[in-house]
Amino acid sequence: MNGISVIIACYNSERVIPETLRHLQAQQDFEGIAWEVVLVNNNSTDQTAEIAEAVWNENPVVLLRIIPEPRMGEANARKAGIKAARYSILSVVDDDNRVAPDWIRTIFKYYKDPEIGLIGCAGEGDFEAPLPAWFKENEHAFAIGKLYEGTFTDITEDALVPGAGLSVRKEVYDHLYALNWQPFLEGRVGNRQSAGADSEMCFITRLLGYKIYYSNELHFKHFTAANRITWERLKNMTYGFGAADVFVLVYQIHYLENTGRKSLMTTLRKKWWFNYIGKKFAFFTKRGTIKDPGQRELFGIRNRAFCETLLQEKKRFAEAFDRLDKIPKLKP
Repeated sequence: MNGISVIIACYNSERVIPETLRHLQAQQDFEGIAWEVVLVNNNSTDQTAEIAEAVWNENPVVLLRIIPEPRMGEANARKAGIKAARYSILSVVDDDNRVAPDWIRTIFKYYKDPEIGLIGCAGEGDFEAPLPAWFKENEHAFAIGKLYEGTFTDITEDALVPGAGLSVRKEVYDHLYALNWQPFLEGRVGNRQSAGADSEMCFITRLLGYKIYYSNELHFKHFTAANRITWERLKNMTYGFGAADVFVLVYQIHYLENTGRKSLMTTLRKKWWFNYIGKKFAFFTKRGTIKDPGQRELFGIRNRAFCETLLQEKKRFAEAFDRLDKIPKLKP
């Protein structure tokens, strides 16, 4: 059905979910737009579900459905929410995202264009504690800050947006699930920091023939607790980004070759050993040019994660290109 399903994956979210829901309850000018909220309780051990239900009952502007998903992992939670969604557009809102009052109205307006498959935006930081000096240079790792210029911009060529706040057509996933598609990247599992599932959502939508857009008109505040802004967490996230880069590379090469840009370089980069050697070479030649010790450490972590993952996944890496070739497009 034409409308919007807001999907919120939750794991022990009792502290942050009330404000997230209250901002959804404060939506304005959505008359004539069908929408709902699907909250996926991903095996929480706190009172996430009970608190969410109590808050929503204070002002039930639309239907809230709480879906249990006992299998740990962001990918499992998202899948449960997508399968349960009743409407044609999925708005992925993290449990700590406080959306603007025109969120529903603006997303609905955008998707009147049938060529658009996925839209991303960036959050404004809402921090519990003062920020460390290193944060500004690394804010994009925390899904904060502007990535592209322009009010509403076609970024199909890059096709990379933050996962928090993105929206996507449900038919993308209905199509993939019908094919029994298994993603390469899994996202967060409990408190273990992984990465790449949101990037894969962008790339697979583009592969199916849709355009990808980025909006600086969509607004939300990304509340971030003090214990989430630590150097150790950033290092763990960086390792996750580096590991995800292996299959991000697969999508990038596949896109280049399928848009008439096949070359000797794309052919070579389909070989695991070529990428491994290239990363090792980059480590030894570039690392010494990075003056800031923190950025030098992060560069080394991401490089190491890529190399370690590539060695572990070299068979799956080689097979991935054929897998992508076999996915039928939704749009010519």
